Amino acid sequence: MRIRWKRLLLTSLTLGLLGSATAYAQTVSMNLFYNGKNHAYKAEEVRIEIDGKELVPKDMPAVIIEERTMLPMRLIAQELGCEVTWNEEARQAYVVNDDYTIVFGMDSKIGYQNGKEFTMDVPATVVNDRTMLPVRALAKALELEITWDDPSRTVSITTAGKTTEQPAEPENPTVPDTPNVPTAPSGAAVTLNKVSVPARENAGQVFAIQANGPISGWEETYVDDKKIVLDFYNAKSGLAEKITATNSSIVSAIRTAPHNEDGVAYVRVVFDLTAKKNYEITQSSDRTQLFITFDKVTVEEVSVRSRNDVDYITISADGALGANVFTLSKPNRIVVDLPNVESDIDETIDVGELNYVTDGRVGQFAESTLRIVFEVGDLTEYSYQEGDYDLKLEIRRSTLEHMIYDSDDETLYLDKEEEFDTDDVEIEDHYLDGYALVRLPGDFEDVYGYGTYRIGGDILNTIQVSNVGGDTVFRFNQNRINVYEIEDEGDRYAIQLKNPRDVYDNVLLLDAGHGGKDPGTSGNGLVEKNLTLTLLQKVDMELRNSDIKVYLTRNSDVYPENNTRAKTANDIAHMMVSIHMNAAAGNPLPNGTETLYQVHAGDGRLTSKRLAEILLNHIISATGNNSRGIKLRDDLLILNGTTVPTVIIETVFLSNAGDALKISDSAYQDKVARAIADGIIEAMELK
Repeated sequence: MRIRWKRLLLTSLTLGLLGSATAYAQTVSMNLFYNGKNHAYKAEEVRIEIDGKELVPKDMPAVIIEERTMLPMRLIAQELGCEVTWNEEARQAYVVNDDYTIVFGMDSKIGYQNGKEFTMDVPATVVNDRTMLPVRALAKALELEITWDDPSRTVSITTAGKTTEQPAEPENPTVPDTPNVPTAPSGAAVTLNKVSVPARENAGQVFAIQANGPISGWEETYVDDKKIVLDFYNAKSGLAEKITATNSSIVSAIRTAPHNEDGVAYVRVVFDLTAKKNYEITQSSDRTQLFITFDKVTVEEVSVRSRNDVDYITISADGALGANVFTLSKPNRIVVDLPNVESDIDETIDVGELNYVTDGRVGQFAESTLRIVFEVGDLTEYSYQEGDYDLKLEIRRSTLEHMIYDSDDETLYLDKEEEFDTDDVEIEDHYLDGYALVRLPGDFEDVYGYGTYRIGGDILNTIQVSNVGGDTVFRFNQNRINVYEIEDEGDRYAIQLKNPRDVYDNVLLLDAGHGGKDPGTSGNGLVEKNLTLTLLQKVDMELRNSDIKVYLTRNSDVYPENNTRAKTANDIAHMMVSIHMNAAAGNPLPNGTETLYQVHAGDGRLTSKRLAEILLNHIISATGNNSRGIKLRDDLLILNGTTVPTVIIETVFLSNAGDALKISDSAYQDKVARAIADGIIEAMELK
């Protein structure tokens, strides 16, 4: 059994991170990428009101395209009380409430209201990796009142008091029905017991999922181009939760987990891809194995041309290239890395007719990765679009001016065309959201322009320059937590990105275990993820007056991946402390506190084992809890993934009524938080 597509939430519809600047002020200046091209956008802000309440976009503002206001689909649909689902094969989005099923086809002006066709002025469009809907079309399809106030540039939607009768279902509906969730096949469940990976990175890229019997039911679910998601019904998992040693430049990791949907249990296996790639799924004749095969792709041609002050480059191949496109400096280069790809073209590309590209070359970067490099001048910008058999790259002069990013010293240099006082520069650290803002004191758009500066390094992804509230703002979208410092160097300004360890003597990464989709354990009416967050916030407050710089892995009910938590600690911290709660069966029920560690070497006298001892001693001394000791654990990702001293604190047992009563008390939480903070302060002196 294989089901071709299934119902997905809108989170599956969002395919990437926001790629251009946003501004919520009188003027929005940003770069919009849609229909395969960049579009410089500058317009007065558009406000959205629903029943008199302003709707504030979180990461993408309302924009006007072809004189119609567009908003992110998820945002506007949810605010109007609708659910959104997605049909990948038909490339249609469904906006559903109790009365209506509205269907929007991507890049089509035809929509459907309960099966009845209607026409829009502009289609639903993917803009900056966000699916944007025409607000007026959606409101009309839901039969809501919508008005436009030109002086305030406000779209007002009225839903209050609306009563409608549901239109009759058409005799011949033109909208495909949403499929039912599959039921589990009958018979004995098989166990998925092995995942085979290629022997080495340059070997044939064939993966196999093996079971101890015939696999009777499976389906592939589309999430995005960088994932292969396979659901196995009537199956149990004997697989590791995560496999990272894949011997592949295409598959970065394989993840597995049991799931249950409407009472149907299944095992989900996810292949995380580095980029979009063609693949084939086959099953062995005895049905005990499923094979995922990636055939090697050959680059057949690179063609170039220049027109209207834009350089156009097309890389053609006999399959999906799965490109990783980024920039390097000194000299400035646009790099196209192609995994599992070989070349059938010359090593030198003739770029003589191009305006901004000075050199082009092809070479084997690694055994399994082909690299194509284009040297370009300062402040050029590029966009690219990948099809099934080619990659189209456009290079043009940037809308940014008088700046250069030096990746060697991780510094953005600004020419001093106009002077400002660096003491008046405001820096906002939004590291939990992956960015920082540097706000100059005034409008310098005439000097520095606006748009996106692509960096693509390990430290920094992009810099977005825009006008916000009359000031020029640089948004640094970072791949690592950084400290930002600005200096006046005489003829230029330097915005430096520094590792926190190079700025602060003592850096702590403080972690609240679980969160979001992962509740952790529970017992006696308490949920682990909530209590760990409460304790984290209290420990953070206790350390505010110390000389320790504290970074948090989360400060709300979200779920950072455990490997991300560990990597962050390795990148920027001197130590990591992760707060958890315990649960266990037994007679009597276990109670008390224990600390978990793996063998790590610190910078000095501090090791993970010593950190575990110090933290446990402080907690037991402050609370009188039963001490369960320190425990060496080699089966936990956070402990295995870190290289700096790291400890997991199992504070109490939620399964024990006495422990649960203690930890539910705010005064007791304060006592534990103070003890943890004191232990951290003592341990930092040993590093």
